[in-house]
Amino acid sequence: MGAKNILTETVGDVEWIIFNRPEKLNSMTREDLLFISKHLNYISTNKNIRAVIFTGSGDKAFSAGMDFNEFNQLTPQDAYLLISDLKNVCQLIRKIPQPVIMGINGYCIGGAMEMCMAADIKVAAKNAVFSMPEINLGIPSVLDSVLLQQHVGLSLAKEMLLTGEPVNVEKINQFGFLNAVVEKSKLKEKVKEYADTFINKPYETIKQQKELFETWQNSSLDYAINDSMNQFALAFTTEIPQQRLEGFISKRK
Repeated sequence: MGAKNILTETVGDVEWIIFNRPEKLNSMTREDLLFISKHLNYISTNKNIRAVIFTGSGDKAFSAGMDFNEFNQLTPQDAYLLISDLKNVCQLIRKIPQPVIMGINGYCIGGAMEMCMAADIKVAAKNAVFSMPEINLGIPSVLDSVLLQQHVGLSLAKEMLLTGEPVNVEKINQFGFLNAVVEKSKLKEKVKEYADTFINKPYETIKQQKELFETWQNSSLDYAINDSMNQFALAFTTEIPQQRLEGFISKRK
């Protein structure tokens, strides 16, 4: 299933979302963004899906971001609507209850890199290349670029956003931007390994933890800590902690 340029496949408890426009380096249209948003909204209500994996078709690219044609002749109002559609996708990646894993094969550019910055886990093939080239089009990098300095340090963030020049896996990963780097032939296996790990964790607890990450990014230290304490207490309104504790104790006997 999927849109013209996006394939989706449910394999067991895992949902795969695949950029499928290899002849255009898997670049995205506005229609693709709207489809991804709709599909992520569906996933957010489906407790049978325990993890989400994004990757790209072909050997060259994860995704080259937005198709340049989408920027042609935009009015300021149209530009705002387009960037709002990308914002919605990034927010959903951050906020859906399921962990979102990126399997980055090849070029990861612009809007696609924004989506990666919003994700929970990022696994890249050794041939991956990262770029935020918006400056070369006369537009600033926005949305989850706000977090780029947290991911890669202020100096590299400024270099990437002010020059638009691409960087390789080794350079971008100096500060741990990626969770794992593997041979291209092992990429699918590695992202599935992460997904399998999450499948074995309690759905509601993963959901709580993702909500806390959002709180921590968007509030003061005192508020974040107090909210964490409330979430800790709320966990005990369910039977999950006791069930897990009993299982842990039984394994040790």
